[in-house]
Amino acid sequence: MKESPAGATRHVIVIGSGVAGTAAGVAAATIAPSVIVLAGGTGASSLATGAIDHAFWQDHHPAAHGNALSERAKAVLNALGGYAVPATGCTVVTLGGLVRRADGRDASLLDVARLNGDGVAVVECNRPGWNASELAFSWGKGYRALEAGLLRHTDESLLPDVDLAARHDDASRLGWLAERLREALARTEARWGGIVLPPILGLERACADALSERVGLPCGEAVGSPGGPAGLRFERARDRALSSAGVVKVAGRASTVEAHGETWRVIAEDGQVLDAYAVVVATGGLIGGGMEYAPSEAILATALPSHVSPPIRLTLKAPLMLGARGRPLDTPGSLFGFAPESLARPFSRDALVETVGALAQTPDAGVPVGGSPPGLFAAGDIVADTPRTWLGALAQGAQAGTSAAHVALSRAETASGAKAAPVSAIPL
Repeated sequence: MKESPAGATRHVIVIGSGVAGTAAGVAAATIAPSVIVLAGGTGASSLATGAIDHAFWQDHHPAAHGNALSERAKAVLNALGGYAVPATGCTVVTLGGLVRRADGRDASLLDVARLNGDGVAVVECNRPGWNASELAFSWGKGYRALEAGLLRHTDESLLPDVDLAARHDDASRLGWLAERLREALARTEARWGGIVLPPILGLERACADALSERVGLPCGEAVGSPGGPAGLRFERARDRALSSAGVVKVAGRASTVEAHGETWRVIAEDGQVLDAYAVVVATGGLIGGGMEYAPSEAILATALPSHVSPPIRLTLKAPLMLGARGRPLDTPGSLFGFAPESLARPFSRDALVETVGALAQTPDAGVPVGGSPPGLFAAGDIVADTPRTWLGALAQGAQAGTSAAHVALSRAETASGAKAAPVSAIPL
């Protein structure tokens, strides 16, 4: 093992670098002097499509949640940049043909609720998955196709969205695009309130505002597919925010989190050992990689299993109890486990795979049960019974990072022999 040098106990270690982990790291760094984020690779946050919500979008009216973010969560959002969460929510259009409400959006998406009521131009573009006429028809009255030459090179009809978006990071290419759009608008007599384009407006940063200024009309993307530019824009924003906050990002996947005397020890898969006064586990859920489907009947392939176990487990060893609906996971009554369809219950958002996670004393605060000594927190999709949403993960991460930093400071002062300050901000 590569042990931490003597005296190298950090204040806070955050395991995971998605939305929850980033929020935890940035929030903790405003309080604690030394914060590390252990980044284990791409997770669910990199699959974000640009529309961001507090709860599943069909289950609530987004405008009711416009002011739901805490001040610490708003501070993290500002640190990330490139996102808008208006008090009244927003309205976006999707490649699936829907017009839907959202609590917020990636700044490259077009908020059609803010347009002046004139028609919305849907730009014709020979791109996979983009048919302007069909999309305009699906989105409804007021949307009309607009002929405009957006492709400059022959390969751009086949390039993935992320590659074409990266080309628009170049200011001269963005200027070329603005010129094509102005020419297309000049050829029509229609009145336009805005222009919607494929998800191609920048990778390093959202560039819809710069394009809108050059064109003279609001321009923006439709909500894309998972794995598109919106997810990679988050990664760029994350790296900038962590760097600005003074957070050290270390590549590696944690294999073990364990109590080590009066501190916590994190052991990475490569043998690296990190010690801290507090740890935030933000490894994601089944999609992000923090949990895995591991039914007992898979132990020996087609042979009869030697024992039975719950069908879902953590991918790292940690004193966290998995459960759902406020109780620990059930153990199957048969050596052949549960029927898989009973775990997913197609088209049901309260199925086990949607709710399972680490049981927490206060799910919204991301404080796990069984953390002894104190200082172990969880946030994001790893927490049971919380919505798997972008803004939900941000809020939980900011809360967990803040609480972890307060605990860390208190324990560091105690370890150094100084009088510990009261930790009234820690949710119990």
